[in-house]
Amino acid sequence: MPQESTEKRTVRWRRLVATSAAVLTFWSCAGIGAAEAYVESVPVPGAMPQPQASVLYYRDGRTILARVGATDHNDVPLSAISPELRRAVLLAEDRDYYDHAGVSLRGVARAMVADARGGRQGASTITQQYARNAFLSQRVTVDRKVRELALAVNLERQYSKDDILERYLNTIYYGRGAYGIAAAANAYFGITPDRLDFAQGAVLAAVIKDPWGFDPGHDATAARQRWDWVVAAGRANGWVDPALRYPPVRPAGSAIGGPLGLVVDQVERELSGHGITSQELHTQGLKVVTTLDSAAQQAAMNTVAAQLHGQPAALRAALVSVDPATGGVRAYYGGDHGSGYFDNATAAHPAASTFKPIVLAAALRDGIAYRSRWDGSSPRLFPDRGVPLRNPDDLQCADCTLQHAMVDSLNTPFYAVTAQLGPERVREMAVRLGVPERYDGHKSLVDLKGEPTPGHTRGDIAMGRYPVVPGDLATVYATLAGNGVRHQRHFVQSVAGADGSGYSEPDGGTVALTPQIAADVSTVLRAVVNENGFTPGRPAAAKTGSQQWRDTADNQDAWMAGYTPELATVVWLGKATPGPLRDAAGKPVEGETIPARIWRDFTRSALQGRPVTPLPAPAHVGRADAGDAGKTGHDTESPDTVADRHAAPTGYEPVVHTEHTGKRLALTFDDGPSEYTPAVLDLLAKYHIKATFCVVGENAGWYPQIMRRIVAEGHLLCNHSMHHDDLGIVPEATSRADIEAADAAIAEAVPGATVTYYRAPYGDFGPSARAGAKAGHTPLGWVVDPDDWLLPGADTIVSRIRQQLTPRAVVLVHDGGGDRTQTIEALRKLIPGLLADGWTFDQPETTVTAEPLPGPAPETTAPTTSPSSEPSSSPSPSLSASPSASASPSGPVSPASGAASPENGTP
Repeated sequence: MPQESTEKRTVRWRRLVATSAAVLTFWSCAGIGAAEAYVESVPVPGAMPQPQASVLYYRDGRTILARVGATDHNDVPLSAISPELRRAVLLAEDRDYYDHAGVSLRGVARAMVADARGGRQGASTITQQYARNAFLSQRVTVDRKVRELALAVNLERQYSKDDILERYLNTIYYGRGAYGIAAAANAYFGITPDRLDFAQGAVLAAVIKDPWGFDPGHDATAARQRWDWVVAAGRANGWVDPALRYPPVRPAGSAIGGPLGLVVDQVERELSGHGITSQELHTQGLKVVTTLDSAAQQAAMNTVAAQLHGQPAALRAALVSVDPATGGVRAYYGGDHGSGYFDNATAAHPAASTFKPIVLAAALRDGIAYRSRWDGSSPRLFPDRGVPLRNPDDLQCADCTLQHAMVDSLNTPFYAVTAQLGPERVREMAVRLGVPERYDGHKSLVDLKGEPTPGHTRGDIAMGRYPVVPGDLATVYATLAGNGVRHQRHFVQSVAGADGSGYSEPDGGTVALTPQIAADVSTVLRAVVNENGFTPGRPAAAKTGSQQWRDTADNQDAWMAGYTPELATVVWLGKATPGPLRDAAGKPVEGETIPARIWRDFTRSALQGRPVTPLPAPAHVGRADAGDAGKTGHDTESPDTVADRHAAPTGYEPVVHTEHTGKRLALTFDDGPSEYTPAVLDLLAKYHIKATFCVVGENAGWYPQIMRRIVAEGHLLCNHSMHHDDLGIVPEATSRADIEAADAAIAEAVPGATVTYYRAPYGDFGPSARAGAKAGHTPLGWVVDPDDWLLPGADTIVSRIRQQLTPRAVVLVHDGGGDRTQTIEALRKLIPGLLADGWTFDQPETTVTAEPLPGPAPETTAPTTSPSSEPSSSPSPSLSASPSASASPSGPVSPASGAASPENGTP
């Protein structure tokens, strides 16, 4: 915890001095009659003000969210209140009640010292409490405190102790809408107050201090601790049977039903933390403006209800949506039973893969770029982990970026990053972003007693092994959405009371990350949304997560966490008691199923009609060569190497030479099209060069105009998969389906185009080479690879190409998949130099006969639209949401004939 500022300490000591002076003046002046005169000037009012309901509003300050008032109230005489209850209340609130004259100077002094030290200490006698609750406000001021003291003295002069105690017990708010002891006895135990025993009386005496926090229905642990304290005092006085047991308490009823009831509970709890008691909220007619947005809250309730309709009744959901700019909660769903019931949005659960963006943020802060490459093999054995770690479905990526690892939710790369940083660094980042330092008094994100390293954080934090509350995870994602500025999550915007007292939401925030790091995290999470089709109709960044149920194929928790610049939202799905999650069809519930649909539909509905705000462009923080790929023994080669561990079948080897002999070379471009492709095309047109573009199917759908220009200007096409997955380790049928899907997307963008080649992602061909050939595409490799994906600098790219160049070489460079500015700059230097040295440009050879894809033949001349008409700000395919209108066809096209055979393979 940071040290308290000098200014705050000064304010507290000034308050101590002022209050002390007021109290001392009040009593020391008795000799000259000043104190007596003041007491006489503060008479006891003739009638106690009637309680007034408070109104909670949505953030517009006009639309009513709920009315909160003490509706259950009837007075009873002291004779109708059991002596056991009275004894318990005196033990809890004022043990010297029958011995003082209404004011306890010792209590006042103790409270002032505690206040000066930054704590809170009860100072009031029962008489003072009654005076304050019945006739004064709850504002903590010197004037109010002095009036309270004077009024307490007058009450003691005017009424007997029993009369005051009777009024007090009938005035106090006990929670659950119960105003007075008769209502409280019924609300908690279903009996009249004359039948309360000491155990029951101690429960009610405990809630007086905090009617929400010490209600057993809200916090059973805190309630029991307070009860134990009261009972211990009774035992010390010999008033309590040592065998006394905690009594059964009625379940908390729902004063306000439905999901809004839990919102009211959260507002009440937050106000209590700011000195506005539950009693004041229920009786003082406050106007409370919350941070909730009426449209967003309705969207949350409607979306959850729609997605859970027809699903198993045991499924429980939580949704918390936060404004990144303020920390204000815009929508909240913790269950539909109402106020006083269990709130799913406040329960901690393992965060699973939704925690991986925190690992990424920690890596970026340590100088590790999201384009750095890591060994994503599965399984992997780490020195600090006793058993091998596997990826979901044993996915393999021997050399992949952290962006790729995030999209595929791979475990081994993020564990490797955590091992390099240290688990404590990851935990530190989580706390910076919004996870509390402690949960229920215990350090968060560490092993508990009975686990391998109690009190310490293990590397499994990388996979979200430790529990996190949905609301806290929403704060984490709001910090990422807010350019790295963390705001305190809150429900209350302002409070106004009849006496002029007020409270306003906190201003400002804390810088947890630089905007550049936050932008790079958004870039990676935007790719997750694009890849999985979660887009809510506007730029968004998100991550799913699924926590395994024991050693089974089922999950016990399913998450979706994400944001737009306007709204950060977390959705959790699980059960009241952890167990296998299955939907109505009996299928396992994953993060990308019901939770993702709730998040997508809610976000779309909550932001309907609001302007679309783009996510920030990537800043490319850190070093791209900081990963462990090729250093672990799993794979010592670059991902862009033909001679990889999954070589193509005999007869289907990729071609690596130009079609004609001589001092020739063939330029091939990968991972596009993107916003960089028009600049490449302009450069090729300037020097009259024909090249080959290996396009990703989904990118073709995002940039159809660029696709049409590529074909119209005479360049050849190459199928580079639908989603740029690593297909070298999957069955041929899977590769075939992916290739067909990419062909269909290309045909949609450029009907009738011919796809001449197939290039496996990362050059890991395996069975995919045969699948590509059978689809009518020549498998295409390369000889020259400048590793421009590492962004080594334009001059380095030029140098590497020249060093590797041999006659008839196929050259690999990129026009997509990241920032290609330096690649284009390198080509501007390289091409004229090569031409000056006598090199000519050619196309790669072919070994398979290619046929046009379905659709009319494309134009043979360049379109009249200027290349520059393609929006220059169009996002890179791996970095932003794809337009929903450009989705590829759902059904694959028939592969072209002309499959390769051993006879027509590479010479």
